[in-house]
Amino acid sequence: MISDFTIRLSRFVAAPHRLSVADAEQAALCVEDTIAAIYGGWHEPVVRRLAALDAGGPAVPAGAAEGGSPEQAAFLNAVAGHALDFDDVHTVSVTHPSVVIVSALLATVDVRPDTAGRIAPALAVGTAVNVALGQILGFGHYNKGWHATSTIGVLASAAAVAHQLGLDDDAVRNALSLAASLAGGMQINFGAMAKPIQAGNAALVGLRATRMAEAGITGAPDIFAARGFFDLYAGPDGIAADPAAVEPRIDLGTVSRKLYPCCYLTHRMIAAGRHLHAERGGEAVPEGSVIEMTVPESVMVPLHVTDPKDGMQAKFCAAYTLAVALQQGQVGLVDFEGDSPHRPAVRRLMDMVHIQTMPEAGRDHAGVDHGTVHVRLRKGNVTLAETSVAAHPGSPSDPATPAAIGDKIADCLGKYRRDGGAAPSASAFRRDLRTRLHLPPLREASAPDGQKNHARQDKPVKEMSSADQTPSERTV
Repeated sequence: MISDFTIRLSRFVAAPHRLSVADAEQAALCVEDTIAAIYGGWHEPVVRRLAALDAGGPAVPAGAAEGGSPEQAAFLNAVAGHALDFDDVHTVSVTHPSVVIVSALLATVDVRPDTAGRIAPALAVGTAVNVALGQILGFGHYNKGWHATSTIGVLASAAAVAHQLGLDDDAVRNALSLAASLAGGMQINFGAMAKPIQAGNAALVGLRATRMAEAGITGAPDIFAARGFFDLYAGPDGIAADPAAVEPRIDLGTVSRKLYPCCYLTHRMIAAGRHLHAERGGEAVPEGSVIEMTVPESVMVPLHVTDPKDGMQAKFCAAYTLAVALQQGQVGLVDFEGDSPHRPAVRRLMDMVHIQTMPEAGRDHAGVDHGTVHVRLRKGNVTLAETSVAAHPGSPSDPATPAAIGDKIADCLGKYRRDGGAAPSASAFRRDLRTRLHLPPLREASAPDGQKNHARQDKPVKEMSSADQTPSERTV
């Protein structure tokens, strides 16, 4: 007998969905943010070495496989999109949803151009599945050491492609079962090339599983039954939420934009460092000072690097990211390149950092959006400056401004150019992308710095549906 959750989930994936204006715009932001991250990471060593291993991969960022399979394209693009750790995140499921889902959807369009108009609703469906599974597994899954982007993301990408291809309920269940059989990825690989490869595997497997299901290949009819996905991947205390009480729903407004190219759990630390830098007018931290940082216990789970040897390791070092923000008032891609982690001025500050974790009594055991990050700069008994940050920068509680999003895309494209590629301006890149993938058109007017963007359109835009539009009608 198939469980109620599996029935509801497969019906949700197979059903048509009409996106609201707000969610259609959020889908566009997710797509362009992800593809910009792919451009930024395209020349990273892990991507170039993987490309050299296999012929037939895409020759350009977000491109189609040249003589190879769509799975190859999905894999390499997802690796590139995750290589800089600059792609979007979801704090409840503790995942990077879009890099896995978008890479699989783009690869599908390469072989099925007629599905381009379904990218936005398919992304929304895949993200909804991602969130629902994250709610059920809770933080215990992540805390156990799983890389949730890979374990949850593989099912989310399968669901998204299944919706994109218009599969029925039975085929959706087969796709999820086939995908779950290869769900994996470990946090111990954070700071190594294996981390973005795990995201690439999730995109590849999700796409492959769905294509197999479309071809009539079957899996277990209920992957969420006893001894199935939830039982195997739950944390030591079991699942966090009863699947019977979890309902997948479209809401792309819960996705957070990353404004700094490092682990998202460092971002409140970076914000605190920037606040203190501004408060002190950029004044250097005097010798003999102590930088005291208090953080929620869960924040330090993936931040296991204390002495980063290179930029990739530095992305998972709490002391490094705080020190860079405090020392220069900003953190960007260049701070994770070359010998950046070995700069004497930054190392001096790192030696002053003392981190204390605080238990999170009564937390809901889902996600990492808890408590505050508090940083105090003192010398002896004198407090020189202190600040607290509760909201993650770029999250729904502190949304990225339109200007900040534009700056991030420009930064990624700029890195691609510095590495030897040719890329258009950020605005031209965004306009072309939205037109080509049938996404809402880019609004040229940007809100001034400091004005929050709550992803609401001021002028009407045609709603996007996954069912009742022909390819030509899907162009907004």
